Amino acid sequence: MLHMIVEQTIKYPMRMKYDPETKRFFPREAFSLFYVRNFTKPYGWIKESGTPPQPHWDCILMTEREYELGDEVKIKLIGVFKRNDGDHKFIVVEAERKLDDFAGLSDGEKEELYRLYPMIGDGEGWFGRQEAEYCMAHGEKPL
Repeated sequence: MLHMIVEQTIKYPMRMKYDPETKRFFPREAFSLFYVRNFTKPYGWIKESGTPPQPHWDCILMTEREYELGDEVKIKLIGVFKRNDGDHKFIVVEAERKLDDFAGLSDGEKEELYRLYPMIGDGEGWFGRQEAEYCMAHGEKPL
C-alpha cells in the first residue's frame, strides 16, 4: 500500500515547501511547474519514497475530492509522465477507486493532465502502470 502526502491543492495552486522538522508547509519563492490554470488535482509526494527535501517521487492524484495540505491519502499507482531529466511524475488514484491503469482515465482527466506538459520531448510521455512500476524499481529519486 502506498500513501501520498498532499503539498499542492486547488486552494494552494503554487507548490509548497515542506519542512520535515516542523511538519509545516511554506510558500516557495519560485514559480511552480504545476501552476496550470484550471488544474484542480492534488499534487504531492509518495510517502514511502522519502520526504522532501530528501530524494522522493512526485505524484498527481486523479480525484474529484478536495484535500488539504499535509493530508495523507491511501493510493495506488496507475501511470507516470516520464521526463528526460528523470524527475518523473507518477499518476495515482485513491486506493479504493476501481481503476488500475492510466488508460482507464476519462478523456477529461487525460486532457487535464496533458495540459501540464504541452511540449513533450523525445523519450518523454504518458505511460501506464507497468512503466510506472518499472520507473520506481529502476529509477533514481530526484530531489
